[in-house]
Amino acid sequence: MKPLVLICSLDYELYLLLAYILNAEGFDSILAEGTEETLARMSLDGLVAVIIDCDIDAFPIRDFVTGVRAASNHQALPIAVFVGAGKQELYLEALKAGVNEIFMRPFNPERFLSYLGSLLPEKIFRPGFEKYSHNVLIYAGITMELDARRVDYKGHEVRLSPIEFRLLQQFMQRPEYVFSRDDLIQAAWPAGLFVEPRTVDVHVGRLRRALKSIIGRDIIRTVRGAGYALEDSDKIT
Repeated sequence: MKPLVLICSLDYELYLLLAYILNAEGFDSILAEGTEETLARMSLDGLVAVIIDCDIDAFPIRDFVTGVRAASNHQALPIAVFVGAGKQELYLEALKAGVNEIFMRPFNPERFLSYLGSLLPEKIFRPGFEKYSHNVLIYAGITMELDARRVDYKGHEVRLSPIEFRLLQQFMQRPEYVFSRDDLIQAAWPAGLFVEPRTVDVHVGRLRRALKSIIGRDIIRTVRGAGYALEDSDKIT
């Protein structure tokens, strides 16, 4: 059985595009048109993620995400949201809802493919991803396999959204270097997308909490007026 992605959208053309990409990457997909249909399908076998298309200003994204998580067989089910161009308020609402990834329309296919790669169980064969990559970053006990899209700390996996993954990659490429918010926007978000400084703070905060929950200490330093740095105090003498 292929892993299944549930797509909630009223835009059939978007669904067909996403379904085509998903199928090429080894996924099955199914369309749900509206809240009730989405919630009714949350118990489907093989479901690995939900994609919600938000293109209406009054879309109740937080209530919808809460309902999806409540109806899911596991609370950690990844949820991605597509937000219409210029819908900054919806983008912020999606952030507050705690979704795993947000795509602004028109979306970057490479980012979407990267997100799909983070969903695919390792035991499932995927053309082009069957070889182990030696493209690895290591710092303070954290191992980051770039091609495998995997992060672990002393054998314990650290689960990150694609944005947090790209932020950590930027930090680990230059540990203890202070990156400005503009630096981080260029590293983790698509070119040309307007990203507020507060949005960067939110995602760095998520990354910080994810690392601290596994490592047991905070290794992201906030430099007031400058930005952030990956810095392990246990390594500094």
